[in-house]
Amino acid sequence: MPTQPIRILIAEDHPLFGQGLRRVLTLEPDLEVVAEVQDGEAAIASVKALLPDVVLMDINMPKVNGLQATQEIKASHEDVAVIILTAYDDEEQMVFALRTGASAYFVKDVLPSELIEAIRAVRSGQYVVNGQVLAGMAELMEWLL
Repeated sequence: MPTQPIRILIAEDHPLFGQGLRRVLTLEPDLEVVAEVQDGEAAIASVKALLPDVVLMDINMPKVNGLQATQEIKASHEDVAVIILTAYDDEEQMVFALRTGASAYFVKDVLPSELIEAIRAVRSGQYVVNGQVLAGMAELMEWLL
């Protein structure tokens, strides 16, 4: 019996990058992109309406930035995993993103195969930090400290 695909929301204000993500993800039979939005406000509303499993979230977006959107999404939908995708390789920002509720943080030059693996990992309750899969919240807390 086939399992349900992992439902993904893409929140990215650069159409070329967002459409590229969609194309890569739709090649995987267990992944389904349910929507693409261009700002954090729309990401929050779309999570409420569509209940995706995973959100791929840019940080620098109009209206509400990705970190604020992540925090708001996790406050009302803690079972939705958020993966931050950003142009900035900044450890301080990564730690802040994880503390706001993100399950993973990647710079946008991530390999598609690594991102796909992370989507599957965070959907099963794991965290991905610096490319390393952490089993759960206890391991994440150890890493953050």
